[in-house]
Amino acid sequence: MNKRNAELQSIKNTITLYIGGIYTGDIEMLRKAFHPKAMMYGTSPDNVTIVEIEGLYNFVASHKPLSETGEPHYCFISSIQYAGNAASVEMIGESAYGNDYTNYFQLLKIDGKWVIASKSYNATASKP
Repeated sequence: MNKRNAELQSIKNTITLYIGGIYTGDIEMLRKAFHPKAMMYGTSPDNVTIVEIEGLYNFVASHKPLSETGEPHYCFISSIQYAGNAASVEMIGESAYGNDYTNYFQLLKIDGKWVIASKSYNATASKP
């Protein structure tokens, strides 16, 4: 595998940790994806969220894991860009906690490992 493909795969692996943690409710898996000082920013029709990443962990811990809701959750990475030790990922998620999400992740490669430094999102109510 060439260097570019290896970096893209490493970035995808970090996002896969995020997806797995959200889906199963595994906070430790989520922690592996994020830098300890990461931030989360988001909008929904009636709310703006600006919190340290612990806010995401608390939210996930206080809700039934998506894997147990019976809700048909679906997500995919729609784009990845990277240069050197910085990357940006767009991910679309449908039917998660009653919402559809467009997520934007900013990642940094620190000590050879890609971690999410910030997450921003837009949430809209899922349509039945």
